Amino acid sequence: MEEYREFDFFRGKIKLRQPKSHRLSVVEVLFVANLKGIRKSSKVLDLGAGFGALSVLIALKHLCPVWAVERDPLMLELLRENLRLNNIEDRVHLLERDLRTLRGAFEPKCFDVVVANPPFYKQSGKSDGYHHESDTTLKDFIETGALFLRDGGYFNLLIASDRLVEALSHMERLNMHLAYLRIFYPKVSKNGKIARITAVKNLSPRPVVEKPLIINLEEGGYTQEVSEIISSFL
Repeated sequence: MEEYREFDFFRGKIKLRQPKSHRLSVVEVLFVANLKGIRKSSKVLDLGAGFGALSVLIALKHLCPVWAVERDPLMLELLRENLRLNNIEDRVHLLERDLRTLRGAFEPKCFDVVVANPPFYKQSGKSDGYHHESDTTLKDFIETGALFLRDGGYFNLLIASDRLVEALSHMERLNMHLAYLRIFYPKVSKNGKIARITAVKNLSPRPVVEKPLIINLEEGGYTQEVSEIISSFL
């Protein structure tokens, strides 16, 4: 039986009820802090929202409306509870749908920003639906995002760095062109593990490869940049 516990974050400013096997990590906080193209007036689509980590963080930090798409009944139950715990039920709108069947749920090109944190790893024999793809692939996330993103809108994607080429290939095919790329490194001595890609739809920006984001010091603890992001997040 999966365990669910409530945790406080940012000195109690955010509360999240979450599964034991799939909890908010510093990577998601850094992702939201590094989102591109987002402002208070933005309409944001969160694909595969899970228990609501990204939706809650975005709504509270950026103060914009979010449409959270999730199909798993248990995750939806947690998501509803997390919206209630954080008093943002009027700001985050839930849609209980498989993201592959969203055509017709919204008008095409109606969102300013799309965010997605799909499973990092490709399909395998494992039953873990949080970190390994099941029936929904990275391609599905990108195609759905492209359908509902307006021209000039921003697609922010968090993926494992070894899937960077795969993601960019799908994006280019759908006229979403790389605008920003930042690689997250666990330590300065380690290879980059995670990539935040920002693509812009139907524009041809000059791509910016941002400085590396180093998460941990060699001796332990967060780097100064990460500590500052966390301390000033809310």
